Amino acid sequence: MKKWMFVLAAPLALASQPAAADDDRDAKQAEMMAALAQAFKVEPLTPEQQARLPLATALIDQIMPDGTMNELMGSMFDGMLGPIMKLAEEAAPRLHQFIGYGQEDLELGEAEVAEIAAIVDPRWQERQRRTIALTQSMMGTVMAAMEPSMKRGMSEAYAVHFTRPELEGIGAFFSTEVGASFARKSYKLSSDPRIINAAMREMPAMMLAFKDMGEQLKVETADLPAKKGFDALGADERKRIIELTGLSEDELRAGMALVAEQDAAQEPY
Repeated sequence: MKKWMFVLAAPLALASQPAAADDDRDAKQAEMMAALAQAFKVEPLTPEQQARLPLATALIDQIMPDGTMNELMGSMFDGMLGPIMKLAEEAAPRLHQFIGYGQEDLELGEAEVAEIAAIVDPRWQERQRRTIALTQSMMGTVMAAMEPSMKRGMSEAYAVHFTRPELEGIGAFFSTEVGASFARKSYKLSSDPRIINAAMREMPAMMLAFKDMGEQLKVETADLPAKKGFDALGADERKRIIELTGLSEDELRAGMALVAEQDAAQEPY
């Protein structure tokens, strides 16, 4: 997928927080936007690059005609996000959304969880379906709003990375029947079901590659001093952590014991 999708996901996640946290959410969102802008800060175009910008802009108009981003969003939902969203729509209820505790915390079976969900929110399935539908609609709106800015950014990138003869050659290709067809279809191809299916088939191999990560991490960090357990903390260190977290000493002990178990099992963060 395109890297900009990950950039888009962060502010959308913040935007979905409860309205009661509006002020805090807006502050965090502004802070995140400022951090992202700084992280992706670019140098101004040189005079030579600026001179190529009109040619690059015309080329991007060929590659990415108006409405492309919205079409891409629809293609993504049909080819990849749609099936994932369908699974989410049909997924069993998550207990913590109804009573604040997870299913694993209370050791309840799916039948008990479903019964609790039906008591607290008899229409939880319809609510879940509408949430997913609204997510798709909002994503389409956001993508359409992003398009002018994306096109400007792509135009500048092409002006930076391609010479005038290269831009002219690419433009000449996209002016042909074959080139115009490629330009129309290239963005949608990223979410073609065949490509997604190929990626999914490789998922077991990917997971297998991560299976031994814990052991590899153990080797990579063998020269580092061991992480302190609860009993290795000094009295002042325990006191300070308790002051910072608000945990009781027993809660801190239990939490650090869990961390020790995870470390012993070589489970990476």
